[in-house]
Amino acid sequence: MVKISIGILLVGGVFLGALFYDGFSDSDKTMIDLGDKSEVVADEVAETGGIAKPEEVPEEVLKEVPGDVSPETPVKAALPEKKDPIAEEIPAKKTGSLKIVDKLVDFGYEKASERNIDTIVIHSSYDALGSDPFSVSGIIKEYEAYGVSAHYLIARDGVAYRLVADRNIAYHAGVSRVPDGRTGVNGFSIGIELVNTKTDKPTDAQYATLKKLISRIKSEYKIKYVLGHNQIAPGRKDDPWNFSWSDLE
Repeated sequence: MVKISIGILLVGGVFLGALFYDGFSDSDKTMIDLGDKSEVVADEVAETGGIAKPEEVPEEVLKEVPGDVSPETPVKAALPEKKDPIAEEIPAKKTGSLKIVDKLVDFGYEKASERNIDTIVIHSSYDALGSDPFSVSGIIKEYEAYGVSAHYLIARDGVAYRLVADRNIAYHAGVSRVPDGRTGVNGFSIGIELVNTKTDKPTDAQYATLKKLISRIKSEYKIKYVLGHNQIAPGRKDDPWNFSWSDLE
């Protein structure tokens, strides 16, 4: 009789435990897709609306210019409205025939005293959340939401905006690898963004500015590689979109 009672208690305990787990596990956790990797994270719906907090996303994923952004893409918490997310514009500087307009940002990079720059990475970005996909200010606001940036952003009219000084490490490359096997590409590269969508092509003015900018960078650093984002992160990234390497020659 004692053995039967113990058996009944054990079965009852397992049954109640299953009910308890089923009642809380699905509502308290959610699966988020992070591209190469997925993980189960706490879903504090009241605070995040079902989106993982920024600190729960792997650091290497955040340190990358998003490129293709859609309204459903998880981003950092919505930023409060403020006058201008961009540092005060500095008068245009001319380097030979190249004009660079400084719009230095206060996010998406880390300061570095010395670094060996030998790689240039070309990207594409557009404003996927605003009414004008080619809006420079809209694109920069998206960068701020992600906490990322590139060193330069070339607008459709060919104007080159400097967002981060060459000497500093901009968060633009993410998880990537150059042909010689090195990773941590942000640390030794300069990132250049072309304002462009997946269905458009870079303009002649953008190609002309890009060539001048690359020439200027090569005159200051021993550049080993000039690569597209898709070449350092194949299968994960496909920008620069509709880019003609022959037009860069």
